[in-house]
Amino acid sequence: MISGAIVRTWTGLSARFQALELHLDSLSILDTIAPRRGPKQRRFGWIFAAKTGFYASAATIVVFTLATFILFDADRTLEEIPATRTSPEVIDAVQEYLRTATHRGFLNQDAPASCWDVFETEEFKVEYLLYGSWRVDAYYRLVRYYWRVDDKTMEVTRDAWFKTYNPTIHC
Repeated sequence: MISGAIVRTWTGLSARFQALELHLDSLSILDTIAPRRGPKQRRFGWIFAAKTGFYASAATIVVFTLATFILFDADRTLEEIPATRTSPEVIDAVQEYLRTATHRGFLNQDAPASCWDVFETEEFKVEYLLYGSWRVDAYYRLVRYYWRVDDKTMEVTRDAWFKTYNPTIHC
């Protein structure tokens, strides 16, 4: 009696799996993405539009990323600009800038003072950056201060790319 029940159950499950396999073979991609639902079996609606938008945007992002890596993979080199000034000329320009610049102390609360008084005895180091500018630096109270000098115009600007947690003066 038990063996008959097992055989009937097995044949019933087998028939169901075969029907399911036939049904899966007849499904299209559209049936997988947006199956027919509801009493009128309408496929297109808000959910279909949302799914289509998601898949289209994901495919666009993948294509854009691949195209960007393929098209713009080549290295680009910038033409080096030879220096027209010497290191002492650049240091002189920075020192002239410091003679005219003022600061208001570490907490920006003191009376205005000349930056030259601070950096007068400090040693300046100069480096040409190959693309038309010089970087000049000097230490003051454990902080390195940087200035940029344009090789063509000799314009001096404070280079504030280096961030520190130590108190600094603005020269």
